[in-house]
Amino acid sequence: MPLRPWRALWGVLAIACLLPCGAAVAGAPGAAAPAAQPLKWPPPVLVNPVTVAIMPGDVNIHVPGARDCVLQWPRARHVGHVQISGCHNLVSIGGWNTIPDGPDHSNAPPSRILEISAITGVAHVEGLLGDASGGGMSDCITIAAPAAVVQIENVRCDGIFGFYDQFHADCIQPFGGVKALRIYDFTCRTGYQGLSIWPVGGSPLGWTADLQRVNVISIGPAVYGGHNSGGYLYWPCATAQCANVGRTVLCDVYLQPRPAMAFSTTVYSTVGGQIAHPAALVAGAAPVISFPGLPIDGHVTQGSPPAGDYVPVGAAGPDYVSPGYAPAS
Repeated sequence: MPLRPWRALWGVLAIACLLPCGAAVAGAPGAAAPAAQPLKWPPPVLVNPVTVAIMPGDVNIHVPGARDCVLQWPRARHVGHVQISGCHNLVSIGGWNTIPDGPDHSNAPPSRILEISAITGVAHVEGLLGDASGGGMSDCITIAAPAAVVQIENVRCDGIFGFYDQFHADCIQPFGGVKALRIYDFTCRTGYQGLSIWPVGGSPLGWTADLQRVNVISIGPAVYGGHNSGGYLYWPCATAQCANVGRTVLCDVYLQPRPAMAFSTTVYSTVGGQIAHPAALVAGAAPVISFPGLPIDGHVTQGSPPAGDYVPVGAAGPDYVSPGYAPAS
């Protein structure tokens, strides 16, 4: 595991304030094409960080001592599972990763584009492209960091696929807990599941989720058969009890089901303690699903954003350049 002292401190960046849902922010000069608006949350300020270089193949890196870390992706596509753990603050900018096909198609092999574990401060993932060009099924970003604030911005997960008894192709899943999940400008094209942001035992009481400018699209044929009837694009709950649901903000969140599939099948939630799809559906030109009775502000909307994917093809990857961050006010 190459660990090198970081030669310069990350610039001091003020934490951007939360704007009202749908509020516009000014453009950023010098942003790489395609032009993008400034992001919501800047990276954490790093103190004496180490650079962790991702080497070929499966990568499982533990950084001892709760150091601040910079995850350095190769300039070309990386092929293999990547897990990083043990850092205090973590910054990952850019990168392109995929999972190769292999003989074991169960959920046992490591098959995640990026797994963030045991981070104790702020983990900032920006500009990452994860896809299925390697031929293997995978999740995109998974989290097992109940003490961490995790920020995911300008990330595109493109074409991931999986099945119930194998990897689920979750776009984002904090399966091991998270203190606060912040997502801004995120696009995922998935063959099975989407935003699996349900409560888990590891999440602390009072955990939060803030999803802004997010769109998730179902691709490929529907997965049916034994043990394969799931595939929801948003899971706020995993059981009828809905205990310890995080205080959630949904702002400009779009879910696109497969053609001829009902919008109500995209969400797994509860009404009156019973499993129901959806919690509350309002039909119309752009149907929406909201979540009365749960600590969820906002709704999800059927379809795609009016201007297209929030993170279009080419906006994330190894040549990524950040558009900057909205100023604090």
